[in-house]
Amino acid sequence: MDCNTCDTAPAIVINKPEVVEVSLTITSKAKEMLENAFGDDRSHGLLVGVLSGGCSGYMYDLQIVESTDQDCQEIDIDGFKVLVPNASSHLLDGIEIDYVDRMMGGGFKINNPNASSSCGCGESFS
Repeated sequence: MDCNTCDTAPAIVINKPEVVEVSLTITSKAKEMLENAFGDDRSHGLLVGVLSGGCSGYMYDLQIVESTDQDCQEIDIDGFKVLVPNASSHLLDGIEIDYVDRMMGGGFKINNPNASSSCGCGESFS
């Protein structure tokens, strides 16, 4: 309701990111770890997404899923189904999914040419 005593606020403009056809790679070490996780059952996929948060602005989100409600691109890499949400495709085009061993256990690492900066732990980027 407008009481005519306040200035009208300008409209909020929401820019929807452009959907990019994603190209990505998976290192041999990461494929080995995915092989262990999936076994012979290739009915599930690896969902590679981005969440808001972390110390640099965005955090990677890797999940093994049977299906998703998100609008995704499906990429087949050596028999592995990789799902990339179209909403974050512009942030994930050209990434390399790697697996690194660390003193306190291993984990997947994303090498992202689109990231202008990343935090020291490698879990988030901007």
